[in-house]
Amino acid sequence: MGYRKLAPDARRALGKQRTAELADLLQAGYAAMGRRDVWAAVMRAGAVHLNYPGPVNVIAIGLQAPEATRVLSYAAWQEEGRQVRKGETSIRIWGPMRGRREDEAPTQEDPEPEAPARGWVSNAVFDISQTDGPPVTPRPISGSLAQVVRNRLIAALTSQGDHRAFLINGVPAEAIDPEDASRALLLKVARTAIEATAGVDAEQVEAEAAAASHVAARILRVPPGPLLVPPSAGWITADPKNPPVKASAVRAITVGRSLAELIGDVCPCCDGTRHTFGRDRAEA
Repeated sequence: MGYRKLAPDARRALGKQRTAELADLLQAGYAAMGRRDVWAAVMRAGAVHLNYPGPVNVIAIGLQAPEATRVLSYAAWQEEGRQVRKGETSIRIWGPMRGRREDEAPTQEDPEPEAPARGWVSNAVFDISQTDGPPVTPRPISGSLAQVVRNRLIAALTSQGDHRAFLINGVPAEAIDPEDASRALLLKVARTAIEATAGVDAEQVEAEAAAASHVAARILRVPPGPLLVPPSAGWITADPKNPPVKASAVRAITVGRSLAELIGDVCPCCDGTRHTFGRDRAEA
């Protein structure tokens, strides 16, 4: 019997069960993120799934489906002309709990049936590999992406007052291979952003900056640099739902996406469209 065909009490019970399972999954995932392969999968997810702006949902996708390339809900895939195959196991992410409690009634100021989110519940999404439908044509790209990224980073940094932005270890960035220069500049900007966070020591800064620049490079389609697992990945915490490694991952993904936005309106991976990362949607 499908979820929507269940009786209301049964739906609520199943919803609570799935929400608890997602919380447990994330908690176990945080404990495993000290492993390089798991950390790398989460950072890859942060660069790939830009339609999910919430870092926690990105972490959830990376933990469950590290090879996923495009993730949407069942209904969203139908709108795209594709159908999730019968029997496919969903990827669970957080979604807003909407609607009113049974004892609440619409007000004159808020007559619509949809109310603001009252919390977070487990939602089901699926990767494109779990669907059938017409072939998806990759978006064409042209030009030297690394050269565009390098030049735009230099321009952005210079406009912010860093008049030595063109130098990498004393060498002008234009004299360095564009891919190497892009990675070095992304790491430089990421390090500055992470250093501004209070309470992050030098070793932690380097690991998070490497992760953030890795995320940005993947978004911009520049070969990324190596990843370092942050030292906090091995810390024991009294709150397993919010361990230091979660904060590190959220910070790295957020900073990495911001670096990609720094490229501006000519971001090569979007054919000239600025990244928005779906900020008009509520995400965990």
